Amino acid sequence: MMRSWIVLLFVFSLTLSQAQTKFSDKVGGHVYTMSIPDYMVKTYELNDVATLQYQNSSKEAYIVVIEDAKDQLESLGMKFTSANNFLEEFIKDYKTDNDNRAVKNNLTFKASGNDCAQLELYWTEDETDFFMLITAIETKTHFYKILNWTIADNVKTLKNDFQAIAKSLRD
Repeated sequence: MMRSWIVLLFVFSLTLSQAQTKFSDKVGGHVYTMSIPDYMVKTYELNDVATLQYQNSSKEAYIVVIEDAKDQLESLGMKFTSANNFLEEFIKDYKTDNDNRAVKNNLTFKASGNDCAQLELYWTEDETDFFMLITAIETKTHFYKILNWTIADNVKTLKNDFQAIAKSLRD
C-alpha cells in the first residue's frame, strides 16, 4: 500500500512539473505589402522560393519577390552591409549563361524609408531579348529582391510600372 502511494506521489509531482513549463508566442513568416498593377494576376509558377508572384502573359510582364531574413542570412555566414552590397552579390552570377548579358544604370535611393539599390539587366535567351529591373531593398529585418521582367520590345511601356512596383514595398 505504501509503495502505491509513493508511485502515485511520484507521478503527481512529475505531472505538476510538466504543467509548469512556460511557453512564449513566436511570430512565423513575414508580412509586407506592394502595389501591383490591376492588369497582373497572381501566379505560383515563376519561382519556387518567391513569396509574391504576379504576371500578365499577354503583356509579357512578370514580377517575383524573394525575401531573406537578415538573421537567417547571418546564420549562414552571409553579412551584407547595404542594399547595394546585397544586389551586387546577387547579380554576380545571375544570368551569366545567357548571351549579350549587360548590366546598366546601377543606382541607390530611398523608398518608403528603406535603402534601395536598383539596376537594369539585359540579356538574350533563345534568340529573344529580355529586360529585367532588379531592385534590392533593405529593411530592419530583411533584404528583398524584386525582379520585374519583360521582353525588350516592351521596356518603354512597362518600365515605369516596374519602377513604381519596386518603390511600393512596405514591411
